[in-house]
Amino acid sequence: MDFKSDKDFNQLIKNIRKRPKERFSGYWFNLIKFRDYHFIQGNIADDISETGINRNIATLVDEITTDEIKGVWPEIMGYPIDESEEELLVTYLSVQSEREVELIIPERNLARSVEWGRFDSTIEFSKYEIFIYPAIVEVLEGIEFHRFLDVGCGSGNLIEVITDRFLNVNYCGIDSNSKNIEVAREKKLSNIFLGDCEWIDDILPDTLFFDMILFCGLLNVQVTDKEKADKILNKTIQRLKSGGHIIITGYSPCHFTAEDLAGKGIQVLRKSIPKNIFKDYMGYYIRQLYLGRKQ
Repeated sequence: MDFKSDKDFNQLIKNIRKRPKERFSGYWFNLIKFRDYHFIQGNIADDISETGINRNIATLVDEITTDEIKGVWPEIMGYPIDESEEELLVTYLSVQSEREVELIIPERNLARSVEWGRFDSTIEFSKYEIFIYPAIVEVLEGIEFHRFLDVGCGSGNLIEVITDRFLNVNYCGIDSNSKNIEVAREKKLSNIFLGDCEWIDDILPDTLFFDMILFCGLLNVQVTDKEKADKILNKTIQRLKSGGHIIITGYSPCHFTAEDLAGKGIQVLRKSIPKNIFKDYMGYYIRQLYLGRKQ
């Protein structure tokens, strides 16, 4: 069987749903949402390997919440998918629209990273430089913007990348780490402010608004807890002009889903990079990238 159209995909889903549901458990689960369909990706327990087997798409499930699959060794009921069907689904979903495919990675570990010093001296920085910054620039290529805010700007590296490519844009950056701010200012970057992004009104003039706000890593599990991330997002999008855009991405899982963003008055235009969702996790490929427009 090979997919020629959406009709073939829908027929396969119907066939899968005719099977009895089975219980699945594993070391970790991700949720892949495509239109009204929900698939489980993860390390699935089996009788062959003590550590389980990694499956790009292991099961089709009815609508679930991330709370049901968070932590380690979650369990869930779903319709089993065999390996040949998995291959077809992976090929099909990989070429679907960034607006239709969403990868949701539930929180598995509540521990935060150690306090970072100068960001561009960390081992994580190379991931941003090689994978994440180019993906952000690619998205920006299709959007008209004039002034952007980099929330959690580190030592200004993304600002440098963007201003080198887009010559006539203005910018601001905010970071809570004094070492990062010091490095950014040594590089002669202006409009870089030290402070907690949750208190943006104490940092920036009341009259300063943006048509693009970037959250590159800050609203992610490894960096900020969900409560703090929510406060930062709520405060900063008040500085976003109507019709302005936000981008949320990063090295570790995003705290927010498309549904979360829609609830904050953000029209979600892009949810992921589908072609990367099924790539080998031993190498790093950016998978989650949310683009939204303030309504």
